Amino acid sequence: MGKTLFDCTYQLARALGVVSEGIATGGSTTTILDTVERLEENDFWNGGTAWILYDAAGAGAAPQGEYQFISDFATSGGTITLRTALTAAVAANDRYAIAGLRYPLQLLIQKVNETFGVIEKTDITTVDFASEQTEYSLPSDVLELKEVYIQTETDDTNDNRWQKIYDWEVQKSATGTANKIIFNRQFDSTVVAKLVYLTYHTKLIAATDKLDDSIHIDKVVYNAAHSCLLWRQMKVGQSDDLSRELNYFQAKANEVNAEHAMTLPKRSAKTIHISFSRP
Repeated sequence: MGKTLFDCTYQLARALGVVSEGIATGGSTTTILDTVERLEENDFWNGGTAWILYDAAGAGAAPQGEYQFISDFATSGGTITLRTALTAAVAANDRYAIAGLRYPLQLLIQKVNETFGVIEKTDITTVDFASEQTEYSLPSDVLELKEVYIQTETDDTNDNRWQKIYDWEVQKSATGTANKIIFNRQFDSTVVAKLVYLTYHTKLIAATDKLDDSIHIDKVVYNAAHSCLLWRQMKVGQSDDLSRELNYFQAKANEVNAEHAMTLPKRSAKTIHISFSRP
């Protein structure tokens, strides 16, 4: 199963060393109760973030995988109050994690999204061939079209036998209008085209929004952590501890960027076949 924004923000907070985890002794849709671990003073976690890591029933049901802002903390009863309700009540033995206000949730989300670059995407629904037509609008998110394939087998959805073709070109359209792909021949309306292109990663907003499988979560975490520390340095000023952390996360980011470097497809070369007759 792919990683989500929930996973990215939680692992980022863990990497930054600001997370405390516990097992709930009870709760509701707007509270997490922990009378065992939560002994901090009143308001200690105010403005922070709570993640529900594990549903005690073991079925992965809500509120597992949800996060919320913390509006209040009371030492009495170890009560963490959430700004907005979860979709299901927290129950005894649910596992949770919390972080304070040093790195707010919105900052974590912002820095996670800033790590995304260009990714490869495949589309087999946009081009709908029609008789006597050779020009079709491309998906609106295409940055660069790399490869085009035509379906050569239609009897089985698991046996398309895609054949790469080269007799096409992209025509630039007016700003705000999708570019067009122009084929040098017509195709039957029963044929399906597959486009491989480069695009920007979709911004993750909801906790359940998924990270593209081509991006390793370690790249997100270590690059976002370095960015969070730069933000904190600007906020509170330089210090030896911050410098050490910045150097550490920069080194880790360089390491994972090299280890999980993305290989993007090259543009299909155009080929021209010329035949000569011997005199």
